Amino acid sequence: MTKASGRKGSQRTTPPARLRMFRTISWYRTLCTPASEYISHILRELGRLGMDIRDIESLDRAPHTKAVLSDLISWIGEPPSDAFSKLFDWKTLDLSQMESRLEKNSSAKPRIELSAHVTKMNNLSVRWHPGGWKDSHFDWNGTGQNHFNLVSQRKWQEPPDFCWFVGDEQPTFDGRASNELMYVRGVGNLRPEPHENYGPYATYNADVVDSILICAVRSAYEGLIERLKYSFEVDVVDAFDFVIRDETDEDVPHSSQFPIHRVVAWSLEDAGELRIRREQEAAAEQEKKDRSDLANITLSYGFTLEVFVDVLIRASSTRSTGSGPSDEVANRKAAKDLRNAGFNVNAGHVRHVRQLIERYNPEILPEALRPVTAPEDKGSLGKIVDIASFR
Repeated sequence: MTKASGRKGSQRTTPPARLRMFRTISWYRTLCTPASEYISHILRELGRLGMDIRDIESLDRAPHTKAVLSDLISWIGEPPSDAFSKLFDWKTLDLSQMESRLEKNSSAKPRIELSAHVTKMNNLSVRWHPGGWKDSHFDWNGTGQNHFNLVSQRKWQEPPDFCWFVGDEQPTFDGRASNELMYVRGVGNLRPEPHENYGPYATYNADVVDSILICAVRSAYEGLIERLKYSFEVDVVDAFDFVIRDETDEDVPHSSQFPIHRVVAWSLEDAGELRIRREQEAAAEQEKKDRSDLANITLSYGFTLEVFVDVLIRASSTRSTGSGPSDEVANRKAAKDLRNAGFNVNAGHVRHVRQLIERYNPEILPEALRPVTAPEDKGSLGKIVDIASFR
């Protein structure tokens, strides 16, 4: 703090704080980035910038508390043993129900549901329930119910694999619900949306830090799901959805070729609805690509659709024995004829172009070469990959 020179009564001025910049990290930089990778990145950046965990966390005013990094480190080191012990207590299983399922499927496992929600205090709570819980409802007319056993208090569409379940208790000052497997404070306060400027009181780029932290939270959640799948059939009720923006760093070589996939928004969604939406988006994107490929056949391969169809007709012509060649044989013969005409194609290219025509422009083919039944799906030519495996 320095005092400005000049007349009596001059105001004291505070030098502007130096803005310390955390380097970002790509979402799923590798095939499957564990939560520890994001945590390690933040810890390295804290050391590089001469900062402490307390400098990026806030514990003063709920619901604005934010202790995501500390809670994740604690959870990874020592997850809630009481909740996990109740989950893995095989005495709570309905053994007759499991025996019945094992007779039909020797690989059957106990079914559970895993849900996640952000509380009104902006904390993340992850809980487990017996499979079928979300479709069950309280049995108001039930008789002989056990006050402590929630399984006996509900009507189930299908018998659960557990004969005993206790959970969803109200948290206390020294405890959480007995079925809560993960609890992280301040997740709802993470705001990874990019800032145009950070203002005069900012000391670090909080949007980048929040982007990394929400990646760590999602990876921890999805890592928990994958571990539980070794012992249970897990029905994931809620899933994280990310909005990604590709960013380049001028100081990093080849950054334009390998951009950083930065998270700029997130939400918790119904897992089933999210899966359907992603499949629809993937199908729409694939259809857009397929239609573009069809429109640019000449640019990609050099021949026109008319030339391709003529070659395919000749390659599919009936043999002297009276039977025509199979589609694959015709594709290889057409590819050979096109190469002889100077085009650089193989049977795989012919098969792809033929599928595009059959799907989007079948009227240019003779009747004998058109697909027997019109495809139900106007989307992708191949199998849609489930990109909502909730990892």
